[in-house]
Amino acid sequence: MNPTLTYLMDEICAGVEIYYTGRLGGQYLKIAFILCDDYSELVSKLFLLTDNPTWTDKLSSGYFKNYHVVLEDVEASVTARLPAHLQQIKALQDAMTKRRERRNDFFHSTTLLDLSVTSRSCVESFCDLLEYGEVLLGADWRMALEAARNLASLAIMLQLERCAFSDPFITPRVNKILQDWPRNITNNKSKGVHMAEYPDDLHLRLCVTCGGKDLWDKLRALLPPQPRFG
Repeated sequence: MNPTLTYLMDEICAGVEIYYTGRLGGQYLKIAFILCDDYSELVSKLFLLTDNPTWTDKLSSGYFKNYHVVLEDVEASVTARLPAHLQQIKALQDAMTKRRERRNDFFHSTTLLDLSVTSRSCVESFCDLLEYGEVLLGADWRMALEAARNLASLAIMLQLERCAFSDPFITPRVNKILQDWPRNITNNKSKGVHMAEYPDDLHLRLCVTCGGKDLWDKLRALLPPQPRFG
């Protein structure tokens, strides 16, 4: 497995953790959205280099290829090597391109400085990113994802959030699992330790951090069957 993919997966995990740190208050939604957009470009470039080690992200003029040119290179490679997934990749890239335009607006227009993004936008961005990477990089992507700290559990959380947009029964089922999940407290001494009640997002982060595969399996059982790629 390409070690660069391992580094990229750690970065993606950090971006999702940022989303889940301030999801309810909305403090970091824009940051998570922008990071996810950056990751989509990095996944594209990593795929192109994996597919063809001689590929370069520079033009003959010496300037870097822009986002749209990189996606066009991905589309050409998928057309040649993964034609069965071409329409799926094009649909994902269409959504990614719109997000890139929105992300650029944040930086180039001061009138948008007070504009954030919704939680739903972040969820859809990260879900599309994870699907995009799995289609392009297959088994290597899945292996790296499962090895990256808590990303496997967080990826399931994202899928469950997306399912909850159309199925209102998903959220209470997830909340029930988290409500019953034990906190990482092994004793209840009156001295020497500080006890805290963890609110919402922080409790979720701690559940994911301490829950491991047991939590992963319980959450994954709530998902509807999904096709595998690669």
